[in-house]
Formats: sequence, C-alpha cells, structure tokens
Amino acid sequence: MQIDIAQIKENSRFFVDRANGTRVIVADSLPTNESEQLLREKRGYYFSPFNFGNQLLVSAEPPNNYLKKWITHEHNRYRRMVPASDMNMLYWSEELAASAQRHANTCDFRHSRGRVNVGENIWAAPYRNYSDAISIWFNEVVWAKTNLVGCGFARCRDVQGVMGRGHRNVFVCHYNPQGNTVFVTGSGQLYAVPAFTWATGDKGRCSDCPSSAPACFQGLCYMPSVEQYNTATTTEIAESTESSL
Repeated sequence: MQIDIAQIKENSRFFVDRANGTRVIVADSLPTNESEQLLREKRGYYFSPFNFGNQLLVSAEPPNNYLKKWITHEHNRYRRMVPASDMNMLYWSEELAASAQRHANTCDFRHSRGRVNVGENIWAAPYRNYSDAISIWFNEVVWAKTNLVGCGFARCRDVQGVMGRGHRNVFVCHYNPQGNTVFVTGSGQLYAVPAFTWATGDKGRCSDCPSSAPACFQGLCYMPSVEQYNTATTTEIAESTESSL
C-alpha cells in the first residue's frame, strides 16, 4: 500500500468518506514551543479528571488487549512506510491510554489541557472506525522521536466543539514524546522541527537510531531485551518484535 504524504497532510483536519458521504472530523496536535517544554518540570501527564456528570457520554469503551496490539501495530505500519533514518518503534502505554480515555469520556472535540510533552489526536464521526482515524493523522503517527502511544474510545449522544450533529463516536490517542513541535530561536523566530530525518544514499534507514533504541526492524529503531541483544540473531529479534506488536 502506498501512502500519499502530501494528501494526508492536506486532509489532516478534515476528511470525507466518499463511500458514504459521511463527514469525519479530525484534530491533530497543536504546535508547541519545544524550548518552553524543556523548561517545564516533568509532572504527571494527566489533566483534571473528567466530569462524571457529563450528560453526553453514553459509554466509555477502552480498547481491549486485541485492539491495543492492533492500534500499536497500525501506527508502526505507517511509520515503516516513511524512509526515515531515525524512526522509533511505537509501544503501547497504559498511562497514556488512561489519559486519552478520560478525554474521550468528556465527548469534547477540543484539545485537553494540562498535558506535558504529550501529543493528542482526536477523531469524531457518526461511525466507529479506528483505521480511518489513524490513516489521516500524520504528524503524530510519523513523528520519529515518539515511542509511546495510548488511546481511548467513547460513545456519545453528541460531541462538543463539532459543527453539525450526529458525531457520536470519539477516538483519542495520546503520544509521548509529543510531536508537531516548534522551536523558538534567540531572535524570536519560530522554527518547525522536522518530524523525522529522511534516509538518503549515504545515510540509510535506522542509521540515526538513538542509543535508547539501537536495534533495527523493518526501518524502525527499537531496544530489544538484554538477552535478545546479546545472543539472538537479527532474524530472531525481528520475529520476536513482530509478534509483540
């Protein structure tokens, strides 16, 4: 499957399902000031608990074990499509899943507050489809330094912050470290931090893997267990990693 990066970027906030004419709304993470992020004390990831009196919430439906593996695998599938020299493998985080679920339970399309170095993608639609959401999120899905993801899903009577009615399904994913960041130079100019480093002829895929993820599997940097790293062959490591996704 080929991915049209330009088209995904263009459609990262609005998507129309041509098969049934359904409108799907997507909110990707707002840019953040990376220098400001570095100055903050790294406290907990969570914002204030959601309001249990929310009359819009029909049911909170956290992903089961199968969906956790599938969501993680689907993110990594798209990350493998990008010819990057420094793309980390993504792993599931229960902590991020808990914070994402809390925001999904608010039935609010607006971004949550109080997140520290945590990116957020929100998807709302009349129907439930994880594939649609992940395929049209771009910056967070292929942000090279990100290595943790956690998601939550909720059914709602309606969704706040969305034009029109009928958006009764909310899917939220949280990411760490956060992607889609900007850097402020000494002169006050904003510099958009690249999502990843392109692999070139003299610098192939995984050539810039960080020390925290020195091994490579299908173009993704990851950290195998000590036993794997010291004794297993590349093929054995790859097979073990694939089965854990």
